[in-house]
Amino acid sequence: LHEPTGGRIALDGEDITSKPVNQRGLGIVFQSYALFPHMTVAENVSFGLEMRGIDAAERARKVAVSLDQVKLTEFSHRYPRELSGGQRQRVALARALVIEPPVLLLDEPLSNLDAKLREEMQIELRLLQQSIGVTTILVTHDQSEALSMSDRIVVMNKGRVVQIDTPVGMYDAPVDAFVSDFVGKTNLLQGTVAKTGRGTVTVDINGVAVQARASGIGDGATVFVSLRPEKVNIGAGQAKSGVPGEIEAAIFHGDQWLYKVSSPLGDLILTEANTGGKPRQRHDKVSLSWADDAVRVLVPGDAA
Repeated sequence: LHEPTGGRIALDGEDITSKPVNQRGLGIVFQSYALFPHMTVAENVSFGLEMRGIDAAERARKVAVSLDQVKLTEFSHRYPRELSGGQRQRVALARALVIEPPVLLLDEPLSNLDAKLREEMQIELRLLQQSIGVTTILVTHDQSEALSMSDRIVVMNKGRVVQIDTPVGMYDAPVDAFVSDFVGKTNLLQGTVAKTGRGTVTVDINGVAVQARASGIGDGATVFVSLRPEKVNIGAGQAKSGVPGEIEAAIFHGDQWLYKVSSPLGDLILTEANTGGKPRQRHDKVSLSWADDAVRVLVPGDAA
């Protein structure tokens, strides 16, 4: 919708930078949904087809198929004000899909929904996108949404692409501290490389030696160590091996416990699955351990 200040936009090899927006044929779902309040669900979905001069019989057929795809057939005669947030979101999606666009653009489409409905719509959107097979570009600031709905993720920082990867690759192997901190929860601990080996490094963090797999980093370098909360094992008591800690806060999330733990490494945020056992309490002494491949050594990046 905005004229680029530089570069070009290519769609399937065709330069569409200067092509009028209404001739590009792209489907878009706005953050606010932008439904026409005076039109019924069916009329909203049919609008794009009318603008393309599709005859009434073909419009009706395409609208019926599109509403069936988003499970809204029985709501075709209702108005947007008579729908829930999730239903309005699906009408906007049907309106974008009915024109059979080569690319579907989603602008934070789930941000107006409550947490439970947002999770349900993530699943529905993902299944729908996979069944239809249309290339979809989703803009979101919700990291869990990006991880759960994408085949590939692009993380940008100050207008610059920092990393392009699969969700698993982005989460488990971030390229720098900014990506690690931005995508999911993590503990970023600053330290100094004390020793390097063949594919391994030892990082000194507040006097604690942390082993990790890394290469290309010299002795004495300032780095960040990333430890994901769910990848730290929490043992009871003070074991001989492992890092000692003390639970400062325990928060129940239903399927898991979230702990704030003080340790020689610093304060850590950790999670533990709720398996039905006795929960840990504030001031409990614990021992922390992790596998070598759970530790990521990162350059500072802009997040530091």
